Amino acid sequence: MHPIPPSFARNSALDNIKGVLIFLVVFGHFIELHIASDGFLRPIWIFVYAFHMPMFALVSGIFSKTIVDEKQSLQLIKNIVAPLIAFELIYECTEYLLVGKFSVYSGLVAPYWMLWYLMSLLSWRLMLPLFLRMQFPVAMALILALGTSYSEHAGYLLSSSRTLLFFPYFLMGAVIGPGLFSSEENDKRLITISLLVVVMAISSIFFLPPLFDYRWLYGSFSLNRLGMANMTGTLYQMLQYAVSSVLGLAVLYLLSRKDLGLSRIGKQSMYVFLWHGMTLIILQQSGILPTILRMEPAARLSISLLSSAVIVYLTAHPYCELLTQKIILKPMAALLTGRTKKLALPAPETLPKKTIATE
Repeated sequence: MHPIPPSFARNSALDNIKGVLIFLVVFGHFIELHIASDGFLRPIWIFVYAFHMPMFALVSGIFSKTIVDEKQSLQLIKNIVAPLIAFELIYECTEYLLVGKFSVYSGLVAPYWMLWYLMSLLSWRLMLPLFLRMQFPVAMALILALGTSYSEHAGYLLSSSRTLLFFPYFLMGAVIGPGLFSSEENDKRLITISLLVVVMAISSIFFLPPLFDYRWLYGSFSLNRLGMANMTGTLYQMLQYAVSSVLGLAVLYLLSRKDLGLSRIGKQSMYVFLWHGMTLIILQQSGILPTILRMEPAARLSISLLSSAVIVYLTAHPYCELLTQKIILKPMAALLTGRTKKLALPAPETLPKKTIATE
């Protein structure tokens, strides 16, 4: 076997990580409607949401450029603004056709469901050069997030709450870079520590009290709405940052140690991100999703996992990319920029819900 060049190994490891994270996004959204009354699926969902969204933000930071010049500005329009506008129109029109009115998100002046991530990603990219010029960028972003969480004005509006709350993770990714996950050498001590962290997290999740308020994991609720607009709430948020960071980095490090064969999925994760919501809406409206979530625990978990895998496979297929680019993204990018040059999308580095969700 030929040795793998460091650059290839780095990209392969990160693409594998993105492949796993985008699957968790789909799976989390698949079972989300049922978790409020499901003592079996709720701990699994809480475990996934404890790290997968923060780590998507972190991976996004790893891939982000630290400058915003003319070339990068054009790329932001093509790679983020164009998909955001195009799929905002698609999902809102779908909502109108299904229920006769536009979604609640439109009234809140917020991106539709999962599209909040693109709005936040755009904001993060624009804020990144500014914060990297500061002496303690991650600490400053954390202070900003903790402070604004008291405000009722930071909420769904233009995804402002999530933008600020998840920005420290994005900034952390930009600061640490890909080095931790691209090394070809396996640090047995780090592997052991990471395994212990994951096992402890999984074990503790199942001992959470039944009334645990999982809204904390969404990042879209102020401390006032969570009923903890005090120092206790701030300390709770700081604990959540610590747990999500430690657990998430442990999971990512373990995933980076082995080629899972998901690098193609990782490279195509933008299309999974953009289209999986539509497949879930179809499953919900057809009655298939509610039927699955009423099955026996083992059956609904198995079928949910399998269905999520099928959705990921189909939406990450090269034909899906080709059609999405040709019919939707390239025309929108050309409309916005006045150029017809090929649009090369990065993976969303993602991831919402009113037609089928509860957030």
